Amino acid sequence: MEQTSVILLWLAYLLYAAAFAVFLIGFFTQRAWANRLGSVVVAVGLLAQTAGLFLRGVEAGRFPFVGLYESMVLVAWAVVLVWYVLQWFTKLKAVGLYVMPVVLVLLTVALVAYDPPAGLLPVLRSDIVVVHVIVMLVAIGCLYVAGGAAIIYLIEERLLRRRRTGGVLGRLPSLATLDRLIYHATLLGLPFLTMGMAAGVIRAETFRVQGWATDPMVLLSAAAWAVYLALIAGRVRGDWSGRAVSWLAVMGLVLLLVIRFAAVPYLSGFHTFGA
Repeated sequence: MEQTSVILLWLAYLLYAAAFAVFLIGFFTQRAWANRLGSVVVAVGLLAQTAGLFLRGVEAGRFPFVGLYESMVLVAWAVVLVWYVLQWFTKLKAVGLYVMPVVLVLLTVALVAYDPPAGLLPVLRSDIVVVHVIVMLVAIGCLYVAGGAAIIYLIEERLLRRRRTGGVLGRLPSLATLDRLIYHATLLGLPFLTMGMAAGVIRAETFRVQGWATDPMVLLSAAAWAVYLALIAGRVRGDWSGRAVSWLAVMGLVLLLVIRFAAVPYLSGFHTFGA
């Protein structure tokens, strides 16, 4: 069963790579069919990845979130799902080309770090941990998409200020499109981030984890939450321009990356999954 799970993940990886190639064709040819075909290929890849995750969970006898391999596969899955939902409901069709490389990088890290299913520490065998992981995954998927869109926004805005309006710039999504994507992705992600943090606090208090309030991961998470709250508040009130909002989204993305790749594996004293 585990071998089938890995095969399905590789299939998803190849389908995402194929979708990226199709989106790239659409980028240079400006053909609408390319974006439609790319979206279909991504959907098939998402189904394969979902099936692979399900089989991994069945084999492990738990929700598959232990270790770098499973966490990266889950984050990649969340990013694809969030992008698909957002593009479906907001009609933002022009950003698949920029999402797929992120997904491929995450899956590459996962495949390099592959390890067989492991157990859980007894303290983590609770429903509140599963709720915490699920809502945080949705939040991370949304906020990664927002951060990626913000980076593209800042690059495009800089090119426009230098009056470089030809070539590749003419094929990029409009600033208004990117601004909407940043806002909608953050608006969807912030409530899930809030719920995930609340579930984490409940779990820490329930099991009387010492010193959780001053743990680096908790402090960084609170900082990221404050950044995204400021982004939403400034966007709703109209106090900040798209450029300011984009910088906040990038700042939040940097904090999330530091949390995942520095705080969780090296700095946090209690955020450990493996048995």
